[in-house]
Amino acid sequence: MILSTQTTKRKILCLFLLLLFGAMLFSCAPKVKHYPLINQHLSNQNYQQALKVIKDNKKVYPKRNAALYYMEEGILAHFALRYKESNESLSRAEQIMDDLYTRSISKQTASFLINDNTIPYRGEDFESAMVNLFMALNYVGLGLRDEALVEARKVDNKLNIINNRYANEKKNVYKEDAFIRFLMGVLYEADGEDNDAFISYRKAEEIYRTDYKKNYGVSPPALLIENLLSSAKAMDFLEELREIQQQYSGVNFMPPAKKKEMAEIYLIHYNGLGPEKVEKRWVVPFPDGYVVKIAYPKFKKKYYQIARGIATLKNLTSGVSYESATILMEDIGSIAVTNLENRTGRIKAKAIARATTKYLATKVTSRQAKKEGGA
Repeated sequence: MILSTQTTKRKILCLFLLLLFGAMLFSCAPKVKHYPLINQHLSNQNYQQALKVIKDNKKVYPKRNAALYYMEEGILAHFALRYKESNESLSRAEQIMDDLYTRSISKQTASFLINDNTIPYRGEDFESAMVNLFMALNYVGLGLRDEALVEARKVDNKLNIINNRYANEKKNVYKEDAFIRFLMGVLYEADGEDNDAFISYRKAEEIYRTDYKKNYGVSPPALLIENLLSSAKAMDFLEELREIQQQYSGVNFMPPAKKKEMAEIYLIHYNGLGPEKVEKRWVVPFPDGYVVKIAYPKFKKKYYQIARGIATLKNLTSGVSYESATILMEDIGSIAVTNLENRTGRIKAKAIARATTKYLATKVTSRQAKKEGGA
């Protein structure tokens, strides 16, 4: 996907910058027969065919997995550059997920005895935020920057709402998204809102430095620091400029006046498959030898051999070529693994309580049967 911030007043001179999303589709959902075919089409860059496969297999998804279907359809439509169609699907997924989220809060106490595999799928917490991230990218692809900013703000708001639901010691590690803050900065800068751009870039740098680096191994990208320095200079924030330059002494930046004379193109490279959701089991023994096995989900990361991509631009007049390598900015696979581990920690006590209740109910039934039989 290519994001261009060029305006009609700018010269047609492109600064080519590449981003890399780590670990994408298509192995994180329940195993069904059509996924290998989708992955094959994705590997061959046959995005239209991949989208057709998911549409042809809509009936495979039970009603309780409607949100999952529309998420997958929306992501594949995004890859196929059908941005409007993608947002229609993702919007339906979001509506279903939001409705299920509201109902899950109201029935939280009563539902702890229900098997999680029988209730409607409302998505993992990180998936709820990713829906809006991709909707924002779709709007950028459609040239609707204001709408893209609306979706970008939803990511931050949604993560706050989700984490406020949990106790302090049980919150998700994924509580802020650095890439979406970077994207907001790019959009603000394209609209000439240098102060808002600086605020967004500054927040993105903080999240990468204090959160992403520790939890996902993603350090503040040089590309972000370049934009942060440029926006600080544009706002004449000299103290902040000196502070950032001291912290990132090896990063140079383009003066704002020169930057405004140029166009920027951001190429987003999606690399690799997402982690596979597998089933693990907790074993709960009881004093009389009764054992309960409790199934729980776990993401298994899939590693891939392509570490980065390189884009080459060639001036057809002069014959001069330019190369730029991708920079990892969002490791969705690591976010998925960590987020599910957080949820597993929260549901373990609930699952054991469910097993204990089942055990006690079995004991009561057994005693009652013996009593009636003895009578």
